[in-house]
Amino acid sequence: MEQFFLDLQPAIEKAVRHTMEKIRLEIGKEHIYSAALVTDSDCITLFLAVNTEEALARRDETDRTPERLAELRKYWSEELVSHVADGSFSLNRYIPDEWGYSDGTNSELNQVSRQLYDQEATLSDTDDDAYDEVHEQFQEQFLETVALVFETLQAEGVFAPETLCFISMSDDDRTPDIEDDSARRLNTPEQYEQFQTWASFFNG
Repeated sequence: MEQFFLDLQPAIEKAVRHTMEKIRLEIGKEHIYSAALVTDSDCITLFLAVNTEEALARRDETDRTPERLAELRKYWSEELVSHVADGSFSLNRYIPDEWGYSDGTNSELNQVSRQLYDQEATLSDTDDDAYDEVHEQFQEQFLETVALVFETLQAEGVFAPETLCFISMSDDDRTPDIEDDSARRLNTPEQYEQFQTWASFFNG
């Protein structure tokens, strides 16, 4: 399994490089502020999400309509909604599913996801007593590989120093910890503090 991830890392790096080339053409002169590599709770899918300050502003503007604010009040505290209403807090700043740009369908990262799915499927042959441990190792190695990908691409300049990078996981109780740990690892202390301040208010 270790060799699988050693082979997978350069494939992910190549896929992200190509995706970023396409996204830069798409965004024109917009300013990228954050990028996330997002997986699922089984670690068998991977996609890249990127957002710009301009795309964020457009998304936040829709949150400030009376209809949207009324909807938000069903799920969020009045304090948070009031900050959304006056523009002092963005619900969407570090929520990759709400961002403006991603690798899309039929991308090279989709091919990586198929490899992850196939590799994870081989774990089903593991003895029941050992399955949980092997599955946990698979996920740990995958998340470490993704972090290494980010570090490599940051060093290459694929992601600018001002771009806050982190790893996310969709719909999982572990998501806040995964995001926090990766944001701390991949960014400057000042960037991490910015992320942590947002997350603390967002998570209440």
